[in-house]
Amino acid sequence: MNEDNSYYSYLGTDYDNNSTVDPHSIFNWYELAPTLIIYGITFVLGLTGNSLIIIATFRYRRMKNVTNVLLSSLAMSDLLLIVFCIPVKVAKLFSYTWRMGVFICKGVHYMQNLSAICSVLTLTAISLERYYAIVYPMKAKYTCTLSQAKKIVIVIWILSVVLSIPTLEGQIHLPVGPTKEYRYCVRNWDNGRVWKFHELYLLFVVLVGPFSIITFSYVTICRKIWKVMGKTLTTNEQPLSRNYRSLPTDEKQSTVTSACGEWGSTRKSTNQHHDTHVVQQVIFMLVVVVALFAICWAPLLVDNVLTAFAVLPHMRFGGLKYMSSAFHLLAYFNSCVNPVVYGFMSKNFRDNFLLQICFKPHPRERESVFEKTLSLKRLSRMESQTKSTTIRS
Repeated sequence: MNEDNSYYSYLGTDYDNNSTVDPHSIFNWYELAPTLIIYGITFVLGLTGNSLIIIATFRYRRMKNVTNVLLSSLAMSDLLLIVFCIPVKVAKLFSYTWRMGVFICKGVHYMQNLSAICSVLTLTAISLERYYAIVYPMKAKYTCTLSQAKKIVIVIWILSVVLSIPTLEGQIHLPVGPTKEYRYCVRNWDNGRVWKFHELYLLFVVLVGPFSIITFSYVTICRKIWKVMGKTLTTNEQPLSRNYRSLPTDEKQSTVTSACGEWGSTRKSTNQHHDTHVVQQVIFMLVVVVALFAICWAPLLVDNVLTAFAVLPHMRFGGLKYMSSAFHLLAYFNSCVNPVVYGFMSKNFRDNFLLQICFKPHPRERESVFEKTLSLKRLSRMESQTKSTTIRS
């Protein structure tokens, strides 16, 4: 196949050299329409949802805690992808070649990887913050603070900016066409080593490395919560009274006193179970967010590695072309799903989303700040309380 035919084959156009129709003006709307719809949904939901997360976190005191500050950083990285990358991707759909210059070519892919790296580093920081708060509650009082969280966010963004730099070398502005008059914005196909290194590097930085840490953190957290719940249930399963009528009068009196104390203990146990349920709900929500990130980004990263090592062709036709497009859309769609998850699984976020839409001040600002601090503190004290109860018994 000569260069002319390979060029137009890559465009996906059966071009006749004698035709007066410009092949660059022919579009397959059956392919474009679904892509445009998904990009449109991602843009609207992502822009609205992530903006509400950031506004709610910084507007209401009840939302200003370590986890929510980190979730705001995650929302900012999603907004970066939505605002800078989606408009360029949509414009690219209406051009078979790259017409936006070398700066945007490298810049949009740099921003895309910056967003992905920043997102996964933030998810890793959240998992470590939850790990210390639950497994080492005494240390967490001094390390997992609001000011510390803000410093961590700054460090995450600096690291993301630095770790995304290899993209500038891995993405090139390639001249193509019969007279080299056109340009592609593609991976560096001619330099196989750079291409392979770049894809393996992104796979490790975005997927393998962070998710090893995240998995360890959440598995340890789940084991800790399970252990604490088991001890709490064991220490509270004590009989209230036995053969009450057969007891002497003085023993009956002591039994009544014991029953009152047992009732108070039952109330305390109920509060502890409620707090444990709240923490479990938060952990489950965060695990869902992490899982969705992996599901959305892993196919694209693995596909890029397989393409770099020639397992899959870099020129895609037919089913492979649709598969590649689906992987890109899935990765971008991840930037709008987190606000939906928060809305379904977190009452605090759901209430504040509604407040932002209705432009109303929060009616329980002071009360909620006090309530917000109880759950984690109670959970962190539960194991030590159950230990002391076991010793006394």
